[in-house]
Parts: sequence; C-alpha cells; structure tokens
Amino acid sequence: MMLVTLVAVLCSSQLCIEKVVTTSDQSGITMTACQVNAQIGIAQWMTTGPYREWRLQGYKCVAGTYTPKREA
Repeated sequence: MMLVTLVAVLCSSQLCIEKVVTTSDQSGITMTACQVNAQIGIAQWMTTGPYREWRLQGYKCVAGTYTPKREA
C-alpha cells in the first residue's frame, strides 16, 4: 500500500505555511479518498487545532512522505 500525506497550506496575514494534516499511516486514507474528502478532513482538523484563525489557502495529496516547506 502506498503512503499518502494530506498537506494543508495555511495563511495568516503575510505568512503562509504548510502543515501535514494526516497520513495514511495515521488515518488509513487512500489517494482517492484524500482527493475526494480532503476539504472535509481539513475543516475538522482546523476547528480542533491551533490554526482556527488561519485561512486555508489550498491543500494537496502527496504520494509518500512529505516535508513541509515552512514550519511555524
């Protein structure tokens, strides 16, 4: 089974960061499920985490392990 990583791009004012929301190791997501249901999962993740005040700029489903470009 291929590892899938769901990555959110979050912005607050001029600062944008990438954060790993989940991986298939953590939640069992597949690439198809990630592409279809990512927005729902990210919305739930944002309401319960420290990024409630941030704006979702975008997201991506990545095959394999992903290292965010910028961490807060």
